[in-house]
Amino acid sequence: MVKHRYKLKEERLNRVLLILAILIMNIAAQAQTLSLEQCIDTALIYNRNIKLSKQDVTISTQKNKEIRGNLLPKLNGIADYRYYTDLPYQLMPAAAFGGPAGTYKEVQFGVPQSLNANLQLAMPLFNSMIISAIKSTRIAIELSEIQKTKTDEDVVLEISNAYYNAQMLLTQITFLDSNIINTNKLVKTTTLLCQQQIAKGTDVDRLKLQVEQITTQRSTVISQYQQVLNALKFLMGKPISDSIKVLNTEKSIVKVSFQSQITTDAKLIDKKIEFINSELIGLRNLRLPSLNAYGVYGTTGFGTTGSNSFFNFHQIGYAGVQLSVPLFNGSVTQHKIAGKKIEIEKSNIQKEMVTEKSKLDLKNAEMQYTLATRNITVVSSQIDLAKKIYDNTVLQNQQGIANITDLLLADNSLRETQQNYLVALINLRRAELEYKRVTGNLITIKN
Repeated sequence: MVKHRYKLKEERLNRVLLILAILIMNIAAQAQTLSLEQCIDTALIYNRNIKLSKQDVTISTQKNKEIRGNLLPKLNGIADYRYYTDLPYQLMPAAAFGGPAGTYKEVQFGVPQSLNANLQLAMPLFNSMIISAIKSTRIAIELSEIQKTKTDEDVVLEISNAYYNAQMLLTQITFLDSNIINTNKLVKTTTLLCQQQIAKGTDVDRLKLQVEQITTQRSTVISQYQQVLNALKFLMGKPISDSIKVLNTEKSIVKVSFQSQITTDAKLIDKKIEFINSELIGLRNLRLPSLNAYGVYGTTGFGTTGSNSFFNFHQIGYAGVQLSVPLFNGSVTQHKIAGKKIEIEKSNIQKEMVTEKSKLDLKNAEMQYTLATRNITVVSSQIDLAKKIYDNTVLQNQQGIANITDLLLADNSLRETQQNYLVALINLRRAELEYKRVTGNLITIKN
């Protein structure tokens, strides 16, 4: 009865595995297989953070154009209508009307209605503030472009890490499939030995339990694999409903070496210092005078109401030059200049930190990559050795030399070695990424 129940469980387990295999094959058949380069290329176009960084560059460009527009002439149309309920008074010397000298008489001039319609042209001849602002906004464009490159690198890092995680999980699924097949073979072999009273029933039970444990672990890994693929699709800017899969992990390990270049972090801090210096120059230029030319042309109408109402128009036109010299603004400019100088000192300290950290990161990245390359080679040979030990133990078990405990120990050793290989593999891929980042070669492969 017990044997019959175990047999039913084994048949159900095999059916479940078959269904899962068919489902995975169907999904794989419909899914689009993408390489890491294809994922990165797609992300550089559709990733939302990259789209936002592109918008920042566009905003900076438009701001520069806006400032440049201040150097162009400005033409305004001005109309002004006035109706005086009380005409303004002017004081006239009384002597002009035959009165005593040194006294004045109030006199109302003008008519109740007036209308001015003019065209006013203004042209800046020299304005140091505008010139400095144009230079600052140009640097701001370059700064936003470097920041976009930084965003590109961050996305490449995220895409690569997600892709490598998916590859690791895919390799783990392959290992688990192999383990399930091998353990199922052992269950059948041990069942036959049990029927011949060579093996114990508990040996069969322990192997069946192990099959169930591996199957449960496989289901968990498949769920994790799908979650990583969803994250990868999100980073790529693709709909979550799309079906994709990654390439199998490359087995060959190629030693890489990159020529060190200026990192994006170093470029960013240098451009930031240049931008602050430009702002400082602009603040100093606030003390310089500005010169503007202007001209007005139009007509002025005067009229009155009542029985003798009239409205007469007269042409008016004039041109001039205006010089504006800042004399004192409450030391506001002086304090702003002092604040910018402090910002420059702060940025220079940050530059020293970035420079030293880049050196430290490069040294650590080289050590990590060298170690990861050596470890993956060692662990690969350990897998071959563990597989050899497992096969020999299975053969010895069939011959009655090794017991079930020896067999399980060999199986656990093989699985532990497989896990070590996965860890070493992901460490290698991450070390490669870090090596590319600290040498400034993270996205040059895309150009």
